[in-house]
Amino acid sequence: MDNLNPSQANILVVDDILDNLRFLSNTLTEQGYKVRAVQNGTRALKAAQLEPPDLVLLDIKMPEIDGYEVCQQLKASKQTEDIPIIFLSALDEIANKVKAFEIGGVDYVTKPFQPQEILARVNAHLTLRNQQRQLEKQNAELLKLNKQLQQEIVRREQAEDALQVADAKLSILSEQEAKRWGIEGFVGKSQAIATVLDDIRRLQNVKKTNVLILGESGTGKELIARAIHFGGVHAKGPFIPVNCSAIPHELAESLLFGHIRGAFTGAVSERKGYFELADGGTLFLDEIGDMPKILQAKLLRTLEDGTLMPVGSNREKKVNVRILAATNASLPTKIANNEFRDDLYFRLAGYIIRMPPLRERKPDIPLLAKHILVGFAVEMGHPQATLTPQALATLENYNFPGNVRELKNLIEHALISSGGTLIQPQHFHFIDSIAIAQPTSPAAIISSQPTNSTNSNQALNDEEKILTYIREHTRINNTECRQLLNLDYNKASYLLKKMNREGKLVREGKRRGSYYRQP
Repeated sequence: MDNLNPSQANILVVDDILDNLRFLSNTLTEQGYKVRAVQNGTRALKAAQLEPPDLVLLDIKMPEIDGYEVCQQLKASKQTEDIPIIFLSALDEIANKVKAFEIGGVDYVTKPFQPQEILARVNAHLTLRNQQRQLEKQNAELLKLNKQLQQEIVRREQAEDALQVADAKLSILSEQEAKRWGIEGFVGKSQAIATVLDDIRRLQNVKKTNVLILGESGTGKELIARAIHFGGVHAKGPFIPVNCSAIPHELAESLLFGHIRGAFTGAVSERKGYFELADGGTLFLDEIGDMPKILQAKLLRTLEDGTLMPVGSNREKKVNVRILAATNASLPTKIANNEFRDDLYFRLAGYIIRMPPLRERKPDIPLLAKHILVGFAVEMGHPQATLTPQALATLENYNFPGNVRELKNLIEHALISSGGTLIQPQHFHFIDSIAIAQPTSPAAIISSQPTNSTNSNQALNDEEKILTYIREHTRINNTECRQLLNLDYNKASYLLKKMNREGKLVREGKRRGSYYRQP
């Protein structure tokens, strides 16, 4: 019962005298109470268990089971222990009353009954019972709220702990990234690379200046950008690399500046652009010379005032982003051809770094080759291979149109061709064979003999053998590849994975059950 509405109060009356039952039932019913009347203790216990009442009027002297025993059994049951019991008796001795209260009664009414007294006692105890229930309900709600509060405190503490762990991990990652992409990432002792490293050190301590990195394809322009970021004041901020030549023109504005929901067909949700993702850090715009002319004006505005306008929005957003841009194109030529804005060029070129091509860094080639061999040894899971003096001389006399990226590819190819042990000149596969047609050392002369050209396509032949095998057998696994090419497990696995990365093969299955097929 949640309030004092009598129609909601259920009272059980127990008395072995029928006249008493009628009197009590009529008195209570006239006041709107719901009354159930029984003449003995056994029926009283059954009625209370079947439907627990809100209050019990209980006679003491009854045959078989007296009121005291009924009260004790009601108090012994979880279902009825809290029901208030008012004893009814003609016995007015103090001992009887004391016992009634000791076993759990809340009141004692002496016969003969007075209607006003009965109603007053019943109403008082129902009111107390109602207040008790209200307090219990409020206490339960307070306990629930307290539990929720404790859970929220625990969640907040866990969130704070997680945030501290995340900050610690971020710090560790920043240190790792700084080590991976910092000055230590550059290999070489030439004056050309020394000049680049000096520029990087200066720019690491500069917050705002935009940098334009110039150099041929494959020279390592992104490595310079990462070294500036991860070794400088923005190291804990994001580093977002974007290849401008790979951005679809129709999506370029959305990808750079973001869009709101419904901005265009397919914009089912709001999306942050690269500028917002790089907020507080560095945005690296590679191949900036290929940026669509229509976007150059918007990029210039963002660089000038630090604001952007997402596609479909009429509200500007502030961003704090440092721009590092790179290109292998001649921007002055593009400006002359009206393909690139001169004002954007000057905004980007706050400082210019030129990464020299590998042919201008001849002293660095042996160091780079050794560095690459160490990396491949770890990646491919076999001991580090060795370049013969003839192989090294061949590399030093090559023109490297693909620069450091091409050097890495040449060594990767040679590792597979040689079986991963001793690399000879014939194990290289050169793009520009003319560049080594005029060797300058006896070792290089040896490396340019016709026998070399006969074997220089070994790795490509291995790939062709794999593809031929697949055309005949529909697929190939590591065991079949090892038998076909006479390779060990690691080299066969590396070759298959390489062809998979290059899109020449598709991997199916998992672990030992995996195999490769043509796309």
